[in-house]
Amino acid sequence: MEAMNFNFLCDEPPPPSGASVGIVGAGPSGLAAAGYLSCLGHAVEVYDKMPKPGGLMLFGIPGHRIPRERIEAGTLRLARRYGVVFHTHTKICCSAPLFEEEGDHFCNEVKGLGDMVKKHDAIMIATGSWRSRRLDIPGEALAGVFSGLEFLFPIRAAHYCAPGVKAPDVAGKRIAVIGAGHSAVDVAHGAVALGAAGVDMLYRRTRTEAPCGSLEIERLEASGVRWHEGCAPTRILGEERVAGIEFRRRDASGVALKSLPADIVVTAIGEVATPPFAKELGLESVRKGEVRWLNMTAIENVFVAGDALTGPSKIGKAIYSGLRAARSLGNWLELKAENRQTEFAGDELISREADRFPGGSFKDAPRVRGL
Repeated sequence: MEAMNFNFLCDEPPPPSGASVGIVGAGPSGLAAAGYLSCLGHAVEVYDKMPKPGGLMLFGIPGHRIPRERIEAGTLRLARRYGVVFHTHTKICCSAPLFEEEGDHFCNEVKGLGDMVKKHDAIMIATGSWRSRRLDIPGEALAGVFSGLEFLFPIRAAHYCAPGVKAPDVAGKRIAVIGAGHSAVDVAHGAVALGAAGVDMLYRRTRTEAPCGSLEIERLEASGVRWHEGCAPTRILGEERVAGIEFRRRDASGVALKSLPADIVVTAIGEVATPPFAKELGLESVRKGEVRWLNMTAIENVFVAGDALTGPSKIGKAIYSGLRAARSLGNWLELKAENRQTEFAGDELISREADRFPGGSFKDAPRVRGL
């Protein structure tokens, strides 16, 4: 199986540049940045709390979508051929307490961002989206309620024999999945594969509006999943454990309050990015483009990319963001080595990276005078 080629911009490792770059996060954005920067000859070190690089590509997305072997072969190539050093089981702290995000229990070492800034010539923060959104309805704290990540993550993580991590016990149980994105689809397929007695999928809009697309819904139905549209959850039923879910259902006749029995409820409604020290780094200003240098934070040598900047996105967009931020970081290091940072055209606002993802207009970064 062909390896993912994160170094597609160069055929051979270049001579060392003498510069050191630390990347926080080994997901698609961080790995894309690592490939780009190692092709410039920079010494790249990647820090990630998980036991293997790959982020949610490896630990959240099922193998039939992205084969694990391709990711592992690609990161091995980064390390062996291009000298990228991976520090796994390591978290750079912190905007959120430990164990508040999925994967934190893999962490054996915690490092401070200040130490990273001193160690490396530049830092890239690409920490992804590891905290699930909540419905904020009664009963969400009952035993048997999972977020999408809480359900999917152990299925993949169990391969790495983490203490206390095991696939969800759904055999013979009734599963209700809330949401209609690809994560919700993966949860439903996972529940079927693990032997669930029945799977119901609830979405507040219609199948034609579902983010996953109607084809995925047809595939789910072919596997035995029951599709319910126009359903807005109002309460998870039960005393100490889940017994069912209550929802408002809208159809041609109006709105009615209905319920379904369930032993497990999975709220697969998306994730939230939790980059370290978002306020101190001024990430809101970076999102608005109110910065002097593309993707640079309020700390001069710290850059940001991927979901940490834009919020949750698709893998292709995260990779693009990582490459774009890496190019900016590389340009900054080159000019800094020549003491020419002031030649960057500071009279223009940097293009709004976040705005291009929903499909907005896009202008490239301002050019450096004289180049």
